[in-house]
Amino acid sequence: MKQIFVFALLMSFGLAVNAQSRPSDKLFEKMALKPGVTMMSFSKEMLDAVNLNFDDDEGDEESNVTGDLHEVKLIIYTAPENEEPMAFRETTLGYLPLSRYDKVEDDDPDEDVDIRILRKGKKVSECHVLFQGETNGVLLSFFGNFKIDEVDKLAEKMDSYK
Repeated sequence: MKQIFVFALLMSFGLAVNAQSRPSDKLFEKMALKPGVTMMSFSKEMLDAVNLNFDDDEGDEESNVTGDLHEVKLIIYTAPENEEPMAFRETTLGYLPLSRYDKVEDDDPDEDVDIRILRKGKKVSECHVLFQGETNGVLLSFFGNFKIDEVDKLAEKMDSYK
């Protein structure tokens, strides 16, 4: 009986360590505690059920996330009434270990979109698309082993949603 308990304890410890293996995990843990933050997470099973692409408004261009996509996380920030709005961009980037991520330069420097990717060679394991409005902000994060076609188009589409 004691051996079963020790085995179960080791298994649960192993799962907990594995669940905390991404560099961005601290970001999501900390942001979940902030007032005005809504978080959603979409599992691989849910993502497999939908075709994830972002068509532009005219329907003649699209940006696809292709490859093995494991999870998508979405953080939406709306400043609570009667409170000073959070500096969403600075707070979010403060929880992300920026030295491990490449910043994707945007063609339009006037846009408030910040894209950070974690990759090995041409394979991307994390992509974070962040933008901040005057009192709101959105972070859309992709996890898996994938490549992103036309990242700028994806950023433009996300910017239009704010």
